[in-house]
Amino acid sequence: MKIRIPRQDLLDAVNKVKSVVSAKSALPILSHILMETGDASVKLSATDLKVSIECTVDCTVETAGALTISSQRLASILAELPDADIELDLDTKTNTIRLTCGKIETKLFSMSPDEFPPIRSFEGVEPLVFPQNLLKDIFRRTSFAICTDQARYNLTGLLIEISGGRLTAVATDGRRMSLCTQEEGIPDGIDIKVIVPGKMIHELERLLDSENDVQIQITENQAAFKFDSIRLVTALIEGTFPNYDMVVPKKHDKEALLNTEQFTEAMRRTRTMTNDKFNSVRFLIAGNKVTLRVVTPEVGEYEEELPIEYQGDDIEIAFNPDFVLDVLRQVNTEQTQFVLKDAMSPGVLKPAADSPSDAYINVVMPIRI
Repeated sequence: MKIRIPRQDLLDAVNKVKSVVSAKSALPILSHILMETGDASVKLSATDLKVSIECTVDCTVETAGALTISSQRLASILAELPDADIELDLDTKTNTIRLTCGKIETKLFSMSPDEFPPIRSFEGVEPLVFPQNLLKDIFRRTSFAICTDQARYNLTGLLIEISGGRLTAVATDGRRMSLCTQEEGIPDGIDIKVIVPGKMIHELERLLDSENDVQIQITENQAAFKFDSIRLVTALIEGTFPNYDMVVPKKHDKEALLNTEQFTEAMRRTRTMTNDKFNSVRFLIAGNKVTLRVVTPEVGEYEEELPIEYQGDDIEIAFNPDFVLDVLRQVNTEQTQFVLKDAMSPGVLKPAADSPSDAYINVVMPIRI
């Protein structure tokens, strides 16, 4: 195999695929990128056996073929080379790759392409088509609540459910839940319920970017996302996701409206007075104001008062400020609605005013005072 390609084009493609490569793996081949030539292009592939990514980029193919190359080493070298054409030439006798850029020459050891795990093609699977920006927005608004505790494996992904012309995405880690629904542009007659791993969702957040469409192919245990020059494939999480509808509080008698910008800035300030051991903010709501109070041993105390529109009896309740901030960063309305029942029941945070009441809901468990 021998190709010539602009250095920046190759570096961009390498950076897109190398993020799925595991830093440590029992299989050395998984630290490599597979490069395979097309008619006038080269396809780069990387995998950790659960999540795989392919990226195709135009190049000049002088000799067709395939090779594997260390992802980290290639990325490091390309980042330091001058902006010129790169030539990659595989010597099959010594199994080494000669990388040339002008008068600079580097040789890297390769591994056999036959050792690289195959990535499913999904031929014959009818794709679902959605706008990239729609999916990116849904993932961005929910992915922060995905569980990172592998002991709760069924929660380490995002539930994606399509039914009755509505797409619902739900993430939870047991202490909070984020739910986002979309009806516009969702076709009828589709009934799908899958759990996509968090790593895949974060990769899609990073790579989805344009107004073009993304094609989604789903089988019983795998899913593929194809857009622009990129294709991602993932194994789906097997297991039962909690009944999210049961988590959303149905009865409440306390509703507050807060200015989103003021609320966000105040929560950031309270966060500076907490630590890992004592990470809670008390909300004292009475009349037309809420008092935010932090008391952290060996750190100090903090108190701030904000104006609110409030209906209900006085209440004192505490929350993790990081959980509240994660939600506020995704609220794009002038006001945020805070729905409460009592000091021991979960609170609900959602955009106020223009958006439908059930389009974006966040449930946060309180901290015992």
